[in-house]
Amino acid sequence: MNIGHQIKQNRLKREWTQGYLAQLLNVSRSTVSSWEVGRNYPDLETIVAISDLFAISLDKLLREDSVMTKEVSKRMHMNKYYKIVLTMIAVILLGLVISNRRLNQLEQRYRENLTHYGWHLDKDTSPYANNSAYELKTEDTTYYTYILPTGYNPIPLEERKVNIITRRNGHVVDVLDSQHITVVFSKSNDAKLKYQGSGQVNLAGELIADQPRLTGAKKAYFKAYLKQHQKTYQALIQNSLQKKQEIITKR
Repeated sequence: MNIGHQIKQNRLKREWTQGYLAQLLNVSRSTVSSWEVGRNYPDLETIVAISDLFAISLDKLLREDSVMTKEVSKRMHMNKYYKIVLTMIAVILLGLVISNRRLNQLEQRYRENLTHYGWHLDKDTSPYANNSAYELKTEDTTYYTYILPTGYNPIPLEERKVNIITRRNGHVVDVLDSQHITVVFSKSNDAKLKYQGSGQVNLAGELIADQPRLTGAKKAYFKAYLKQHQKTYQALIQNSLQKKQEIITKR
C-alpha cells in the first residue's frame, strides 16, 4: 500500500474530510487530494507530521511504498547537498564581508596618513578621480598617489596597492615596491630626450636586463641616460619608498 492510500485510509477511518486534514497539516485540500491519488508526495517535514497525526511509525508509513522511499532518500540526499552549498556560500559571504571591512580600514588609514604627512587632494586631476588622487610638493620634487575607494567591493584588486609617482626636474619614477620600479622617459618631462618609453630598474637605478619591449638603440640610450642621472634616480626611488611606508604604516 503506497503512502497515498495510507493517508486516505487513515483519514476515512477518522471520518475526516480532505479539507479538515489539509487544515491540520497547513496545506491546501487539493494537495491532500494529489497525495491520495498518487499524483505527488508530501515533503519530509509533512511526512513526519502525518506520522504523528495518525500515530503511525515512519517505518510503517514508508515501508510498503518503494517509490516514496526512493523519493525520501533522494530528498534527504538533496537536502544534504543544499546544506553543503549553503554553508559554502555563507563562508564565502562571510569572507567577503571581512575582506571588505579590512579594505575599508586600510583605506581609512591611508587617507589619514596622507593628511598627517601633508598630502593634499589633487584638484587638477580628472573629475572621475573621485577625491582619490593625492599630491605632495616639496622644494624640487612632486609626489603623486591614488587611493582606490573600497565602497562595497571586497575584492583585493591589484589597483588597491599604493604606488608612488615621483617627479623631479624632468625625471619620473613610478614605485610600487622595491621589486617593481618603473622609470618613465617622456619628452613632456624632458624635451631633450631622444626616445620615449619606460623601463624597469633596480634600487640602484640601473636598467633591468630582461625587458623584451626595449631593444637595440632605445635600450642602449635609456641605459646611458640612467647612468648619467643615476644619483637622481636613486634618490627618487628611496624617497618614493619612504613616502609609501609613511602612507601604509599604522601610526
